[in-house]
Amino acid sequence: MWRLAFLLTTISATLEGCPWLNAATAGGFLGGPATETKIIRPGAGDDAACTFISPESSLTELRIEVNTMAAPAKDFRSYAARCQSQVMPLKAIGNEALLCNDDTRDGRVAAQVVGRVRNRAFVVRIVAKGQSVDRGMLREKCSRLAEQVAGILF
Repeated sequence: MWRLAFLLTTISATLEGCPWLNAATAGGFLGGPATETKIIRPGAGDDAACTFISPESSLTELRIEVNTMAAPAKDFRSYAARCQSQVMPLKAIGNEALLCNDDTRDGRVAAQVVGRVRNRAFVVRIVAKGQSVDRGMLREKCSRLAEQVAGILF
């Protein structure tokens, strides 16, 4: 009986996990052990937002958001508008993708990729502890993670 209970708990935990990344892979991107702190599913379907935290690492937070758009050509503009600083188009990542800086209001450094695969918009964001982080490395990790997410969405 306890095996059945364990199996059901494992299956339900798997179903509620982040569809695009697990905590171990997130920890690899962040450079330290990561815990999944929240998964938000705004509606029916596969749309979700996942956040992973690694307080022991210099890269402290990783967030992935995926949403279905009714009119991709029109709706994607609002996602692209999230990129304001140091915007660089990325090739071969989805249908359109932009890499940019997205520093936080509390002084932390962040990079994000905003892109789309067919009718699904995705945002990948990595936040670092302080100003001393290598921005090139941060942008590279964010770009690699966005490539992985876009590949899963194809």
